[in-house]
Amino acid sequence: MGHDKSRSSVSVGAVDWNDPHLDALLQKVDGWKVDNRSDQPPQEVQIHVSSGWTANSVVSKPAQLISIDEQTMVLVTRFPLPQGDHVRVDSQQAGGTRSVWGWIIEGREGYRVEDREHGLFLNKLRIG
Repeated sequence: MGHDKSRSSVSVGAVDWNDPHLDALLQKVDGWKVDNRSDQPPQEVQIHVSSGWTANSVVSKPAQLISIDEQTMVLVTRFPLPQGDHVRVDSQQAGGTRSVWGWIIEGREGYRVEDREHGLFLNKLRIG
């Protein structure tokens, strides 16, 4: 759960938005993108979603892999993935197709303006 800044007991004091020093600082950072997503370029992948490991109905759809480590991966999709759904992620590697299995542990709509404009969802998978 995130920190609710509206209930913070810390006060930074009054801000003079017309202060030339503040204006100069804001101009320096204008255009910065503060983002906690991976710095690796997104990779197009194909995902195969089922509601159980032995489900008869499997849906295949495109997605983007934006982050992966030993235990988790983050996918961007244009549709929500329900928590608990099992997913196979196929990506193209130099030697062929690589498949990774996992299940959805968290999913949400994207917060960024671009995410909302394109109807994107971020989905965290536990892999293994």
